Amino acid sequence: MRNFILFLLCSLCFPQLFAQTTNNDEKQKYVYPQKVSPVGIDNYLFSTYYYNDKKTYNLRNSVLSNSGIISVLKINPAGSSFAIVHAKGKKSNVTVYDLWAANKVTHEFDEDIAPVSLCYAPDAKSLVISGNNKELFFFDTRQYELQYKMEIPFVAENIAISNNNFFIAASNGTTLNIWNLQSKELRKSISTDEKINCFTFSSDNNLLAILTADGKLTTYDTRTFFILQSYDAMGTARYCYFHPEGKYIAIVTGDKRISILNLMDEKDREYIDNAEGGITDARFLKNGKGEIFLAYNTVNSITYELMSKLSPNYSKLMNDELSDRMNTWMKMMPGETLEEYNLRVNDETRAQQMRLFEQEIATRMADNLVEKSEVTLGNYNPNSNMLAVDFNTMPTIYLNIPADEVSDFMNPGDLEFRNAVYGLTKNDKFELIYADVYNKASGKTYKYNNLDRESFDYMKSDDNFIPLNLVQQSNMDEIKLQEIKENIMSMAKQQNTISDHTKISVDAGIVSEIDADGKKIMNYNINFSYEVEQGFSAKEDFGPGKYITTQSGAAMSMLAIMKTAFEKDFAQYVHAGKKLRVKITGMADASPINGKITYDGCYGEYTNEPVYKDNDLSNITVTKESGVTQNDQLAFLRAVGVKDYILKNIPAFSEMNSDYNYYIEVTKEKGSEYRRISVAFTFVDAF
Repeated sequence: MRNFILFLLCSLCFPQLFAQTTNNDEKQKYVYPQKVSPVGIDNYLFSTYYYNDKKTYNLRNSVLSNSGIISVLKINPAGSSFAIVHAKGKKSNVTVYDLWAANKVTHEFDEDIAPVSLCYAPDAKSLVISGNNKELFFFDTRQYELQYKMEIPFVAENIAISNNNFFIAASNGTTLNIWNLQSKELRKSISTDEKINCFTFSSDNNLLAILTADGKLTTYDTRTFFILQSYDAMGTARYCYFHPEGKYIAIVTGDKRISILNLMDEKDREYIDNAEGGITDARFLKNGKGEIFLAYNTVNSITYELMSKLSPNYSKLMNDELSDRMNTWMKMMPGETLEEYNLRVNDETRAQQMRLFEQEIATRMADNLVEKSEVTLGNYNPNSNMLAVDFNTMPTIYLNIPADEVSDFMNPGDLEFRNAVYGLTKNDKFELIYADVYNKASGKTYKYNNLDRESFDYMKSDDNFIPLNLVQQSNMDEIKLQEIKENIMSMAKQQNTISDHTKISVDAGIVSEIDADGKKIMNYNINFSYEVEQGFSAKEDFGPGKYITTQSGAAMSMLAIMKTAFEKDFAQYVHAGKKLRVKITGMADASPINGKITYDGCYGEYTNEPVYKDNDLSNITVTKESGVTQNDQLAFLRAVGVKDYILKNIPAFSEMNSDYNYYIEVTKEKGSEYRRISVAFTFVDAF
């Protein structure tokens, strides 16, 4: 079964092997003919599933379940199962099926719930069902035990949870309510003029979109839930879905058309027309190569179209890189005194450095755009001596040209733009902010300088700024952390647990975040990792097929540093009831496992446990019966061993509101140097 699953997933990553291609382009559009009409669709990663009447199907037309008449289908985000709301006569029910075995029921819910809709939490740890008695029921996805119930003022026709688990939203008719999922308090109640057909959160959780029956799309900022933009003329307004980068949104405007709207530039719209009709759902999916497709249903098919025409979200790319580079720049350098650091890093120099980084990043991303642009000469203002230079790809710039030299500017092809520097505009377009403009006709050079223009990133960067006193505190903490590391490593070397060939890294830093109440908070990240040089890792780290934490001297040394830190200098951040996020990464190499490695259940038994593999949510099973037959399982057990160590050796963490997530990585290479672990702590609202 496992080999078949892997084959199926691989086949879906290369759809040209099974789908009909159209438009004579084998890479742009794939059509999967279906024997029945897909009514509603959902997906797991790049795989799409749908329902019609009483049955659910995959892309191969295989029947996955047969039940009552289906009204809702949701795939478990970890890819292990799916849940449906179905009805027989007047009775409705929720049934969970195995995603990989036809008609295999994994759980049947009590009929007393009288379900209307359902959704999974994005981390796959809970399933939420809305009942017709104005309640939301929250169940865990291991044993499907009821966690808690939440009373709401109406019967929820549709429900959704934001990707960060901050919000749960529910709609009925013209009302949409959003609650803080942590406190269960109402954040916002939104009323619309017409029925709400669809609502959705963006992948980065910053936006909420509401689509109503009067053909109106409205987007909201999730920090305040104030309206950002409203768009009319969305046709029948059946469905909407955000692009993963948050720059675009797809709207099903009719049964034959999908509109793709650029939320940063409403003049930028793409349309997908399909003469077959029958479109009710559309969603952006990413394949194994990182390419973005739009998948949608028609009367007789599921269609995938490559979204190659959509431009990247340059502002997001800019902000991500800018944040990383500024965090590195603000760290105290080796050998730097506190006095030297305070001279180098202050409010003024931080703003200057941020501007320089922004210009550098934008210029690299623009890839000398001016050379690819069509240049034309606009009007000349004799009063200001300004000549307009127009580009077909960027905003106009204005050159200061003396009146007696204007006659030299007859041919735009004579202009060369040297030493060009670029910036980004509010609508995510590149603009030229500096250039030495050389006119070949006269041999003269004119300087265009708009470097002091107000940066778009500056205008919104306050949310990302961290008070310098906290940055300095973090630097002092990191010095203490390094001292603890050196002491522990020195003792470990004396005991021959590790040698100089083991390198342990520790890191501390502060990042800002907007919490579920819309408040800016400061989180504290503390990271621990290690590497062992090739040729020494089998002795100092995990040996082949080993996963018990105590079997790795490098892992135990790293964890000893962690334990000492949180018992002493860093105990100030450990508070009962406070939120703590723990990311544990286990790694394995590609060495084949012959037969089965015995697992005695020392870390517990796991069936379809949610785990992130290569940053995609997946699931894994390790039990005494299954043993270990895959490197994924080895990597997982190495990660689970870290949690086991934490719970047994740092009891204060058990009193925190801790959320543990497992990440596994299996390298393509073979070698013991790839068998390692790392752990990252995020203390939420630590200051």
